Amino acid sequence: MNAYLHISEFRDKDGIGNDIKGLREVLNSSGINTEIVCQNDLSDGSIKTLQTEELRNENNLSSSSVHILEYGGSGYPIDSFLSLPGRKFVRYQNITPPKFFKPFVSQDIFRSFELDYKKSILELHKLKRFVERFIPSSRYSASNLEDLNIVNSSVLPIVRKYGWKGEKRNRKNGFTLGYVGRLVPSKKIEDILFLSYFLKRIEPKYRILLIGNVPGIFEDYFTNLKQMARELGLGGNVQFRMGVQDSELPRFWEEMDAYISMSEHEGFGIPLVEALSYDIPVFAYACTAIPETLKDAGYLFRKKDLSSLEKLAEWIHFILESQSSPHPVDGPHASSKRREVCMDYDSMPYGRVLKQIFTFKEAAAS
Repeated sequence: MNAYLHISEFRDKDGIGNDIKGLREVLNSSGINTEIVCQNDLSDGSIKTLQTEELRNENNLSSSSVHILEYGGSGYPIDSFLSLPGRKFVRYQNITPPKFFKPFVSQDIFRSFELDYKKSILELHKLKRFVERFIPSSRYSASNLEDLNIVNSSVLPIVRKYGWKGEKRNRKNGFTLGYVGRLVPSKKIEDILFLSYFLKRIEPKYRILLIGNVPGIFEDYFTNLKQMARELGLGGNVQFRMGVQDSELPRFWEEMDAYISMSEHEGFGIPLVEALSYDIPVFAYACTAIPETLKDAGYLFRKKDLSSLEKLAEWIHFILESQSSPHPVDGPHASSKRREVCMDYDSMPYGRVLKQIFTFKEAAAS
């Protein structure tokens, strides 16, 4: 059996890219020769990929071939994918609703977001008629599929190993909170800035690290964030670190005393588990797939109005301050829970689960 992982753009350092690499490694380790097929290879080149048009010249293509489409919205040629010989599966990564982008893009760009979203829904309905199984990365994403009457799904978390690094904090004078990921409207970075304002009122030396990148289409959003930081008088309390290399990330993780997520749309949330792997307390807005990703190993909150953010700042400060006391609130039990969740993800039998998914049709027929 040969397997082909299809994606429109292969970026090896984002969430879907991590999943693609994880799937490829697991399938290859299971004896299934696996290749990545893409229209645009934007990776570092360490993994050889096939161009979409090159795939049809592959000698190994047959009715037993397995094709898995990484789907997070329209972009990949669906008809071409469905016409390939072999069995079809969809790895569903969720689609961000365009409502988050409306305040920060032009009317024409917003309309294009809306059209892409509607096209994605239509494509999912079409795929439903031809693929054997959908493989969402969370129960939340599975529920989104169910809303479209797509019920032939099996949940499989993002395929990645996290390890357990434990506590190795580079402590400075004052506490450091961090965020890692794209700076886009759905992540609600502005709410982190409001929280920073209240933290600064409690202790002027609080530092917030915002580490990630800004897609070109959201430059206005980034400009608004920087303006907002100035208007709130945050100064050096908030530091934007753009274009950080993977090799640099451990240093930033080790500087953090806590991780903060205000995101309002997550299909999974790799940085949440990465933070746990560094034994960092995670404070996260409880929505979409975030609670199930953290598995009770994080501190969840459900309100983000200004009054609630002020109380959240007090709560975070109380927990971090208590770490130096004989009986810290975030003590051994909390650390053990973070380690347990990381070990759960690392020990998950991804290969066995995938083989069960691939044999589902045969088992149902026998």
